[in-house]
Amino acid sequence: MTDTRPTLPAFSLDYSAGTFTNTLTGEQFTEITAVVLAQREGRVLWPSSLNPDPRPECVDGSKYGPCQECRFADWGENGEPPVCSEELTLLLWLPADFQLVELTARRSQVRVIEQWLGMKAMLSGILHDQEVTVSMKPGDGLHHLVLLPGRGLEEKEVGRMNELVVRAERFGFEGL
Repeated sequence: MTDTRPTLPAFSLDYSAGTFTNTLTGEQFTEITAVVLAQREGRVLWPSSLNPDPRPECVDGSKYGPCQECRFADWGENGEPPVCSEELTLLLWLPADFQLVELTARRSQVRVIEQWLGMKAMLSGILHDQEVTVSMKPGDGLHHLVLLPGRGLEEKEVGRMNELVVRAERFGFEGL
């Protein structure tokens, strides 16, 4: 059974500047060191740039029904991407700040996280056994997300992270 999702701090990503802003503290970072505890997939339909209300129009089928049946989730006949964005959210533990924070990637940035998740599945089968450094590198006008493996955690640290993972799963997050 899934409990109501808590509202957690998140990192707002500025792809132009290559920075992350913590929505709780307002601090900006160019690099984050964290432990990935869990992940959650979703879809969001954002309003057009002409709409003055910046809030999502639909989240995971909340307005237009199940995503797999929604016309906004389909690719166009000429290869246009869907107007509804695929999202992948990581639940991060920031050991230096003793915080849980969400990091959500959209569209092409999702592939970077999927590659990292695939690597973790092959190596250990769990997400929370090592630190990861998250940053952005300059690209074609915008920065691109980068995840670099860091130090492995000791068994005692992994046990503490596992307790957080169990709680996160009650709120709709998943391990590998």
